[in-house]
Amino acid sequence: MPTRQEADDPRGRGESAAGQVVAVVGADGLLESLSLNPRSLRMGSDELAEHVVSAVRAAQQDLVARTDEPPPDAEEAEGDAIDPAELMHRLDELEVQSLRDFASLNATLDELLRRMEGHS
Repeated sequence: MPTRQEADDPRGRGESAAGQVVAVVGADGLLESLSLNPRSLRMGSDELAEHVVSAVRAAQQDLVARTDEPPPDAEEAEGDAIDPAELMHRLDELEVQSLRDFASLNATLDELLRRMEGHS
């Protein structure tokens, strides 16, 4: 059970590989810091990656245990999501603008080629 001071800390901490890999997540559940002991760099990349994932998961679980509520998930983040209709509108505008820019570039290149052919 976390102490009062630990419960007031809005971060979670986890480690793996006997403390060679230490992860800290913020109150939002996102990775805040990752510390690798120089000895951990002797591991193969796959083994080190597994220990990093393990440490991050342990930190997230520690956060959940401290707050007694899970970190924000995708459903809660939907309020910040872009409206699909607005996204499609923006993409359409970008497509139209890119076609105009491409046509202008083609016209400029055609003109340059004509000038170069005229000087040959």
